[in-house]
Amino acid sequence: MKERVLVVAGFDPSGGAGLLMDTKVLTLLGFRVCAIPTALTFQNSKVFESWVPIEEKAFEKMLRLTLEDENPEGVKIGMLATPKLIKILAKSLREYRPKLKWVVLDPVLKASLRKDLFKGKDFVDVLKKELLPIVDVLTPNLEEAEALTDVKITSLMEIKETLGTLKAWKINYPLITGVDEADKKVTFYLDEDGKVRRVSVKKLPFEFHGTGCAFSSALLAFLLKEKNLNLAVKKALFWVYRRLLKVKREFSEEVFTKRLKIFL
Repeated sequence: MKERVLVVAGFDPSGGAGLLMDTKVLTLLGFRVCAIPTALTFQNSKVFESWVPIEEKAFEKMLRLTLEDENPEGVKIGMLATPKLIKILAKSLREYRPKLKWVVLDPVLKASLRKDLFKGKDFVDVLKKELLPIVDVLTPNLEEAEALTDVKITSLMEIKETLGTLKAWKINYPLITGVDEADKKVTFYLDEDGKVRRVSVKKLPFEFHGTGCAFSSALLAFLLKEKNLNLAVKKALFWVYRRLLKVKREFSEEVFTKRLKIFL
C-alpha cells in the first residue's frame, strides 16, 4: 500500500506550482497525496494578478477531517496566505506531530513572477513562533531566507551564518536553495552533524515555473524513502534537474517571451 502524505499549499490553476505541482511530483514518486488549499491564486504562466485566502473555518475543518482519516506519514507545506491560517495549521500539526516522520516547509513568500505573497512583519513573526518549531526541513531560496532573517545575504560566510540562525530557531535541517555561483545553482544546507554542505547543478538558460515547489515535494518523498538527509537532498535536486533537462530542448529555439516554462 502506498504511503500517504499531506500537502498544504496555494492553488495555482495553471498547474505549474503550488498544490497541483506538489501533487504531481509526489504521485510520480509513488505516494498517495491528500491536499488542502490555503489560497486561490489568479495567475497563468505570464502574469500573477492576485490571490485570496481560504476561509479559516473551512481550512480548519479540512485539516481536522483529513488528519483524522488519512494518517499521513509526512507533510509538505507551501504558501500559507495569512497569519491566522499559520496558527490553525500549527495547532493541528502539534497535536498530530508524533505520528509524522517528516514535515517539510517551503516558505513561499514570493511567486515565480515576482509577486509578493505576504505583507508585513506579523506574517514572519507568526511563522517563526508558531510553525517553524514543528518543521524538520526548511527550504527557502535566497530571497526568502533574507526575508525570514531580515539580513541581506551577499557572501558564503553570510549564507553559513543564516543557516546557523535558522538552526537556532529549532529547525533541524535548514536549506538555502538556488544560490547563483558562476554557471551553477547551488543548494546549501546543514546536515545531521551540523556541517554546512552544498550540492550544485549547472544553470539552465530559462526560468521554470514551480521549481521550488517541485524540489521541496521531491525532498519529502526521498526523505520518506531513504531516511537519510544527505542522500535525500541529492536525489531530490537531481530528480528535478533531470525533469528540467527533458523539456529544455523544447524551448531551445523559442523566441524570448515573459512566459514561464511549466516543466511537469
